[in-house]
Amino acid sequence: MHYKVLFRIEKLQLIAKLQNKLVNYRNYCKETGDTAEIEIVFAGDVVQYFKNLENDFTDCDCDIALCHNALAGQGMEDIQYKNIRTVRAGIGEIIKRKAEGFIEYTIE
Repeated sequence: MHYKVLFRIEKLQLIAKLQNKLVNYRNYCKETGDTAEIEIVFAGDVVQYFKNLENDFTDCDCDIALCHNALAGQGMEDIQYKNIRTVRAGIGEIIKRKAEGFIEYTIE
C-alpha cells in the first residue's frame, strides 16, 4: 500500500527522535512492501537545525517544509535548497496536507 505521511516537529531537542522514527518507518515499509510519500514540517526552534543546509535531511528522499514564521523568529532567512523549502506557515502546510489525505505524526 502507498501512504502519504506528514511528520511534524517543533523542538530542536527532539531531532534524534525524528531521525529514529524515520529509520523505523522506512524499515517497516521495506518489511511490508509498503511505499510512502513523506513530508516533514519543521516549526518552532527546530528550524535552527537548518543553519547548516548540508545535514541529515538534505536529499533524504523527503519533502522538507520549514515554517517562515519560525525561521523569522530565529533570525533566519527563508530557505529554498534541494528538497528543502519554506512555507508561509507551518500550521497552514499541515492543514493543507491533511486535506490532501496525509496522515500526521507529531514528534513529541
